[in-house]
Amino acid sequence: PEVFVYVADGRFHLEAAMIANPGMKAFRYDPYGKLLTEERFDYEKMMALRKSAVDTAKSAQRVGLILGTLGRQGSTKVLRRVQSVLEKQSVAHFVLLVSEISPEKLRTMETTGVD
Repeated sequence: PEVFVYVADGRFHLEAAMIANPGMKAFRYDPYGKLLTEERFDYEKMMALRKSAVDTAKSAQRVGLILGTLGRQGSTKVLRRVQSVLEKQSVAHFVLLVSEISPEKLRTMETTGVD
């Protein structure tokens, strides 16, 4: 079986690698804790959550588009393409530029009329 070892103390990039390579076994080596662990990711749960979010967004009256500004994360070309689709569908939207997104920042959207 194919295997990869991720060397770092966080999970963000590790999860991206696991999503991109669902057939590979993943291990994480934490150089600070000097610990090697086998990592797993629940693909079915992720897909169900994403489908639920898409279904919710389909009935939204207003949506926010978040563009990451940290490093090379944000693609203005993709942003413009999504804006074009929303405009063709007459969906009200706004753009939010942020360096990092967090649950706390998303909660602030609840009071702005964003579905």
